[in-house]
Amino acid sequence: MKCIFRRTLFSVLILGIFLISQMAFAQEKTEQKDPQSTQKTSGDQAAQKAEAETPQKTLPKSSHNLEEITVTGKKIAEPVTSPYAVAESSKLQTNTITSEQIEALHPETVWDVIEQLPGMEVTFQGRQHMEFSNMRGTGNFGIILDGVYVSQIDRILQTLPVDAIESVTVMRDSTALTLGPLTNFGSTTGDSNQGFIIIKTKRAAKLEGGTVASYGSFHTEKEHLYQGSKIGNFDYRVAGTYNNTLGKSNWYNASRNESALLRGGYTRSDLEADVLYYASRGMREFERGLILQPGGTGPVGTLDTSKWKIDPLISNMFAANLSKHWNDTHTTNFSYAYNGIIVTSMTTNFPDGKGQKVTFSDQDSRSQSLSLRHVLTSHNNILKAGGQWNDQVFPAANAPSSASRSDEDLFGLFAQDEYHMLNDRMTVDAGIRVDKELYYDSPVTYRPVNEWSRPVYAYTVGTAFKLIPKLTLTGRYAYTENYQSGYQDSVSKTVLPVEKRSRYEGGVLANLYSFLNPWLTIYYYDTANQKTSTTVGGQSSFIDPSTGDEIDYVTTTNIITRGAEFGSSGEVFKSSTYGTLIYRIQYTYVTTNDLSTNRSMGHNFASGVISYKYKNFDANFSARTVDTHGQSTSPIGTIYYELGGYQRYDANVAYNCKLLNRDTRITLYGRNLGNTHYATRYVTGTYRDPGLQVGVQLAYSFF
Repeated sequence: MKCIFRRTLFSVLILGIFLISQMAFAQEKTEQKDPQSTQKTSGDQAAQKAEAETPQKTLPKSSHNLEEITVTGKKIAEPVTSPYAVAESSKLQTNTITSEQIEALHPETVWDVIEQLPGMEVTFQGRQHMEFSNMRGTGNFGIILDGVYVSQIDRILQTLPVDAIESVTVMRDSTALTLGPLTNFGSTTGDSNQGFIIIKTKRAAKLEGGTVASYGSFHTEKEHLYQGSKIGNFDYRVAGTYNNTLGKSNWYNASRNESALLRGGYTRSDLEADVLYYASRGMREFERGLILQPGGTGPVGTLDTSKWKIDPLISNMFAANLSKHWNDTHTTNFSYAYNGIIVTSMTTNFPDGKGQKVTFSDQDSRSQSLSLRHVLTSHNNILKAGGQWNDQVFPAANAPSSASRSDEDLFGLFAQDEYHMLNDRMTVDAGIRVDKELYYDSPVTYRPVNEWSRPVYAYTVGTAFKLIPKLTLTGRYAYTENYQSGYQDSVSKTVLPVEKRSRYEGGVLANLYSFLNPWLTIYYYDTANQKTSTTVGGQSSFIDPSTGDEIDYVTTTNIITRGAEFGSSGEVFKSSTYGTLIYRIQYTYVTTNDLSTNRSMGHNFASGVISYKYKNFDANFSARTVDTHGQSTSPIGTIYYELGGYQRYDANVAYNCKLLNRDTRITLYGRNLGNTHYATRYVTGTYRDPGLQVGVQLAYSFF
């Protein structure tokens, strides 16, 4: 089967290269006949000018420069010395949603943005971890927030205001080992990192300030106030946000959060520094599950009687980055981050009454990370080397030790080299990373042990080749190893063997026309000792009575994962008479050779956005379709019930005007226009989307 799939992958790539190259050659021929068609639009010229005015350390440019690889129709111009920078061969697997595109989506939370990215699936509702997500079917991902790798951040993402985000980038390539650990440190699922989500918050480039306020269905309200400025080499931006919803009647899904975010920085030619401070406080009720299988707390068709609530939910985070450019070839980056979460979980039962006992437990956790790296650039070469330290303290997952804490440290070293050749038309990169974990507490018994794990290694190699100016090919291979997660328990109560995974990826990108920029990625993972679900006493998981965590019973299986991702984006037309129409679409397919794993995940995902601008009006329409999966793990056992299998449509219309001579934007929005109560997860029952939501938003600028 491996040989058949590899031959198929190779055949598809060859066929795709042939077809797309014919289109590219035809376009080149047309441009040679009509030089006017190759002139840049005023928007491109403005973007080029802005890019030129920003001091960046990049390699020399040429007509075939791989820095011009695009996926969304805009240049990926991250300086090679940036902590966000990845190798050229990884850029095809990188997609970015900008602040303008986030505004077009009009999301409720960051998770709504993440699920619009290729290869990503988000399932809603959890206990300790509110939203579950995976990359390419079975994989976890690391989070880079403002340049710093942070673990145990899923609750912070739930409250991070989308109005303060500059961009969200998905890096679906598991070979970017300079960004963070590829093992499951900080993972909520136990899976190794298939890639990374990179989130940048907004920084001020000039004097700015304003407010954003909205009101919608279920008495949902939001107030966001911000102010920032750039003074000489310094810049700052302060934002405060209040969110509150009463939730749908009788669904027990109300939430409230208030937060403050400070972003600041200092920039000069040889030194860059920036800081982030974020604090929030709120509460969240956990939606009652709809019982659809016998064995729940009530009859089939009724709501689960469990009453779960987190109050308070307090988050604090600090992050700092420092980059020193010693000269044209040497740059050193330093970063540090701390995040802490204070959580009180309240559990009781419906119906309310004096006789109901309320149980309180804490799920407090905290983590720290520190990174030091050095970048050496020459005319044709980029060498990166460095180390990272990560520490996390979180509630112990396995009973009867669940009242205690688990404390783990991870130490990692990495080196990666990238070489440009053939007049910068081709790059070859290779890297190595080693991580070693120090367990202050046993990952099985959670008793003090102070033991080191054996080191786990990651090896990577990749290449990117610009066949012609409009056609780029990429290929990557990675070998990674992975530990057992603290949220997994084996039947024998022993540590399971280390997971070993070989990953193969190939891709093609064609920047053909302004309206057509297709890309394709095919991947193949061969994993030994992959953690898969099993049962104990008929149950595939259990809810820890002290913390509310869901702990999965797992065993090891050798699994083959294969899939493909396809997308395109572009500007259909742009004119002063008819306005501007742009689009972005993507499709993901993933499958494995394991029946149980296949039943637990969807195989087909597609999403897209269409945006239309005409004079002062903006209209945006987004859609997402998710395949069904017929198996879900639960404390009452393995549930065979079709989840997912939905289509969701969102839309908004905005009018831009002047109010008291200040920029004003009025938006009418609708979410889940089909009013579909779809469910993606079954634990104590199915947790359904509340359905159609409509509302209005006002954005007003003070300056």
